[in-house]
Amino acid sequence: MEETKFKIYSLLLVKNEADVISASLIDACRWSDKIIVIDNGSTDGTWEKIKELAARYPQIIPWLRYEGPFHIGLRAKAFKAFRHEMTSNDWWCVRLDADEFYPGDVRTFFETLPRRYRVVKKESTDYVLTREDITLNSFTGDFAKDKQYIIHALPDKRKERRFIRHSPCLIWLEHWRYPHPWGRTSPKNIPVEHYQYRSPEQMEKRFATRQLAKQNGCGSFKHEQGVIWQDYLMTNSELDSILHQGRNIVKIVGKTVVKSFHQPRFPNNLIYGLFRKSKAERSYRYALELGELTPKPISYSEEKKYGLLTSSSYTCELSPFPYTLRQVTKQNLPIREITMNTLGAFTAKLHQRGFYPLDYSAGNILVSADGKQMQMVDLNRMKRFRNIGLRCGCKQFKLMHLSDEDCMHVATAYAQAMGFDPIQCANLILKYHKSLL
Repeated sequence: MEETKFKIYSLLLVKNEADVISASLIDACRWSDKIIVIDNGSTDGTWEKIKELAARYPQIIPWLRYEGPFHIGLRAKAFKAFRHEMTSNDWWCVRLDADEFYPGDVRTFFETLPRRYRVVKKESTDYVLTREDITLNSFTGDFAKDKQYIIHALPDKRKERRFIRHSPCLIWLEHWRYPHPWGRTSPKNIPVEHYQYRSPEQMEKRFATRQLAKQNGCGSFKHEQGVIWQDYLMTNSELDSILHQGRNIVKIVGKTVVKSFHQPRFPNNLIYGLFRKSKAERSYRYALELGELTPKPISYSEEKKYGLLTSSSYTCELSPFPYTLRQVTKQNLPIREITMNTLGAFTAKLHQRGFYPLDYSAGNILVSADGKQMQMVDLNRMKRFRNIGLRCGCKQFKLMHLSDEDCMHVATAYAQAMGFDPIQCANLILKYHKSLL
């Protein structure tokens, strides 16, 4: 690797990744000055492959073979051992996973990043296997050969911290996932291709490994609720119907949309079971009040066991509006200016009815084909006010990631509808909006 102005040290923790580790390490050598590897007791030849590659690639450091139970502080050990080699110009990839590949020129990304930013999130394309993939293709268990069969991805781009700029002030305790304090996060994310599911054999081993780690109290993988490994397979049609898959799942079912909420853990399952309305019920009741400002509600459902909420979902009609506000801005659609005027007026309608949504972002606002109508989704987190004033109202737009010109159009329409001074309104929206960046 040519000498550059900064270093990138990557912390890689692996267990039984023999099918993918060679491809992953060779790819990471393109942009990492050192890849510090911790093996958590692999039994499938992963450690041996790492040592073989290290003889060919000096960036790869087979640092520790740890046979104990997995815990989140293992990377902190490597950080402490190598931090003396780093300067304030350098970066840590605090979590390099063996199933993630960074396309493009990673080093140029960091070279051109303004120095005020100290954290970079990944924007992940998450590939999955379907039941049809398993039936129609002959998987070998070698990622390099099987990659041609892995063609489906979830619709959402998942974001998570991956890179942190080095500082002498960083502290990383072994029960922390990341070092602290990490500082300002870049608004620009780095793309990554994530292959967590690669073959039936790998999926079965992955499931067994994570189940054992959870039983040993590792503190991770609580989001994985499958009973058998096949629970992580979908059909092609199920995948096509998914609008969003993260903590919650949003699917199209016929002419309706069903949002299934993440199963709450204790004590939230007790609180929602006995004392508070569930997210599904709140979504339904807010939708009834919002009327035309959201897709028409149909129903909500809840399941409880011994008074504990185990699952809940909310169902509404499928909106005829084809875009989200995020699509309008990211794709710079011809209706952009009209949409911004509509956004100002639409937000004013919400505020005039006393609604102040806490998840008011560009992905949760649906836009008609002509840009003249809107509807809001993701309703369960809402504040209610009798009157919403100028400053509070202008803060509503801070999560939108709009251009300055967009903000001016929004401010004009919002001020006119609310009876506010348009210049004051524009200045506040620009101020609060920029404070996010």
